Order: sequence, then C-alpha cells, then structure tokens
Amino acid sequence: MALKVLKFGGTSVGSAEALLRATAIVRAETPEGGLVVVSALSGTTDRILQALRFASEGDFPEAKSSIQALRIHHESVAHDLGLLPDIAEVWTPLFGRLSGLLEGVGALCEVRPKTRDAALAIGETLSAHLAAALFRASGLAASFAEARDVIKTDGRHGRATPRPAAIRAAAAPWKFRIEKGELLVTQGFIGTGPDGATTTLGRGGSDTSASLLGEALDATEVQIWTDVDGVLSADPSLVSTARLISRMSIAEAQALSSFGAKVLHTGCLAPVARARIPLVVANTHRSEGPGAFRTTITVEAPRREPGSVLSVAYKEDLAMVRLPPEENLARAFRLEAELRDAGATRFAFLAGPEGTVLVVRPEGPHCEAILANLGEDGFSVERNWALVALVGEGLRATPDAALRLLAPFQLDRIGGVFSGASPISLAFLVPQERLLDLVPRLHHLWIEQPELHLETA
Repeated sequence: MALKVLKFGGTSVGSAEALLRATAIVRAETPEGGLVVVSALSGTTDRILQALRFASEGDFPEAKSSIQALRIHHESVAHDLGLLPDIAEVWTPLFGRLSGLLEGVGALCEVRPKTRDAALAIGETLSAHLAAALFRASGLAASFAEARDVIKTDGRHGRATPRPAAIRAAAAPWKFRIEKGELLVTQGFIGTGPDGATTTLGRGGSDTSASLLGEALDATEVQIWTDVDGVLSADPSLVSTARLISRMSIAEAQALSSFGAKVLHTGCLAPVARARIPLVVANTHRSEGPGAFRTTITVEAPRREPGSVLSVAYKEDLAMVRLPPEENLARAFRLEAELRDAGATRFAFLAGPEGTVLVVRPEGPHCEAILANLGEDGFSVERNWALVALVGEGLRATPDAALRLLAPFQLDRIGGVFSGASPISLAFLVPQERLLDLVPRLHHLWIEQPELHLETA
C-alpha cells in the first residue's frame, strides 16, 4: 500500500472550516489508512507562552484569563463541528493539567524548560484529539496516537535532538496498524527524552515530526499542508511575480531553508533525504487538481539549464561580529558556541589575516546581552545586515556565471560572498535596506528573463 504521512500546520486546523478542508484532503490522500500529524490550533502556542509568563510574574489572574480564552476558542471550534459533547471529556483533564503547571510556575516564580515543554505539548494534544474525533465522525477509521510513544529524543528541552534508530523501533506498532487500514492522528513538535519527560523539537518541529515518522514508517510520501502555494521562487511580499516551483531537489530545498525560505525547515529535510522519500509542500486552500499548487521535493535533482537559478532567498536582521587578528580562533569558536547555545543561528564564519568575521541571527534577550557585552569589550558588532542567496542546480555546472552576473549591480557595500557546501548556491551579505530593491531585481534578471543569464554562462 502507499503509506502517506500528512502534516497540517496551525492555520490549516485553526478553524472549523479549515479542519473540514483538512478532512477532505485526508480522505482523498489516505483512502486505505495513513498517518496525520497536526500542530496546535493557530494562536495556541502564543497563548500558552503568555500564560506561563504571567504565572512566572505572579499575575495568576491574567494567566488563568489566557487559558480561559484558549479554552473558549477550542470549544468554539469543536461546537461549530458538532463535536463539543464528544471531545469535552477528553479535553477536561488536559486543561486541568495546564492549570496545574501554571500553579507550579507561579509557586517557583520561573518557567523551567521542562515545564514549558510540558505545557506546549498540551496545545498539540488538544488539536490532535479534535482532528481524530472529526475524522471518525466523517466515517474514517481514525484513532489518536500519542507522539511521545514514538518520537524519542535526547533530553535537551526546547530544541531536542531526535534519535532516528529509536524512533524507527518505537514506530513498528504504528506501522502494523496503518497497514491494517487505520488512520492514526498524532501531535507534531513533541517527543520524549531519556528520562521520560516531554521534549519539544524547536522551530519547525511539527514538520520535522512528520518527516521523522515518514522515515521510520518507510512511507512512500510525506506531505506538508500549509496556507501557501508550495515553495515559490521568491518571497511574494517582496516579489509580486514570484512563481511556484513545481519540483526541486533536496539540495535546493536545504539551501533555501538555510538562507531563509520560511515555508521550509531544515530539520524536516534530513529524514526524508536519508530515506529518499518525496516531500510535498501543498496549499490546503487550493488542493484540487493533479499537482496543482504544490511543490514536490526529491533526492533526484531535476534537470536545470546550466547557469540557471531556481529561487532568490534572503535572511534579515543579521549581526556581524568582527574579531581582530590578535584574537585567536579559539576565542572565535567559543563565542560562536556561546551564541548558538543562547539560540542564535550562525550564517557565516570567516577567518583570515585581517581577523575573524562571525555572522549570526540573534534570537532572544540572552543573545542580545552577549552581543552587547562584546561591544563593551571593544569588538565590532554591526547590525542590520541581510544575506541574499541565489539557489539552483543550474549553478552546479557554471558557478562562475553567478559572480559575473552580480558585477553590473555595483553594490556599494558587501559584507562577504559565500558559496554553499554544494555548488548550487551563492550568497552575499548586504545592508538590510538593500533588500527591497535587490531581491526583485535579482529575481527579474535570473528567473523572469533566463535568456539573459544563460548567455553569460
């Protein structure tokens, strides 16, 4: 049988209408059983984090108000679907557990990572139970399956690392049930550490859950259902003429994810690459028609014209740290590790006779504090940089074409030019204010008028 894993994000399950659309997709895609991974209903994670913050500050009335608003939203969706009487019995202990966690946070006056993961998991569990109930009411042989029974991770809370071999072993009972025709519905984003405590996989964790389970179950396809038309050739908020990419390679997807494409998450690509499973990104709002409004990502690279570019991506809000030549590399490596542990994402690390350059995207107050202290210590910390990348298998054949094409732009200030691990991408640092002009111009020249760059290849 064709075993498919389907994942639906928060906006794809955030309302009664969205859940009904998801049900129609599940019915069409998994007529003989399969696995559905669902995120928390849209807005749920933010409300839980808000409640935890209020509780840690001693404002328990506001924390309770946040959870009450969360409960009202969920019950409203369930009522619109005609499922509230059935689902209330399952939900009541989950909301009780969430209230208990808030009381513990209030007593300690802090939110510990372990507690945060346990609280966030409740949001995912609420939506998974609701989706399973809806699928059953629609005549599908659907059952809730606890993700923490299968997704095994290390013990790092907030950004746990999955253990693929352990996940495959734990998934064997699920595979047996699916092959018998069951439709299993599970949570995304969460797992279990070695001590049995709940962990979370970090940003894009639900997508990662789906691809890990696809790998473990030997799925024939993993589908990520979202609210955009697959993967586009550029950010449509900057490029109105951005076009759908119907097919791309895993290498292209990994490069775009690394350079800022919001619809793809790096963590979800490695499992499908290892298992050589196609990954489909599709729009829940426009699911009709064969291959319409979806991108299929495969290990095998599609044929590209030499010198051609598939997409222009960018990442903004970067900080550039310059360490002088007298600072040895050990200091630079320690700084990079310190920033990474604080939640920063590294985008470049260059060492040369003039010193070391480290480019990161800081996330959260801890990272900002580290950078502020560096400035006080006399290191150069420059803000408001952006990374712009050209990506495409066509660059593999003629990588120098990209460098020649950049010359006419006469960029007055470039922080650095970088090539990816594989020769299918070229990225360069520019002042952030250049994005509004530069990204559309690159898209027009490389993608909308391919005959121009092919002549330079």
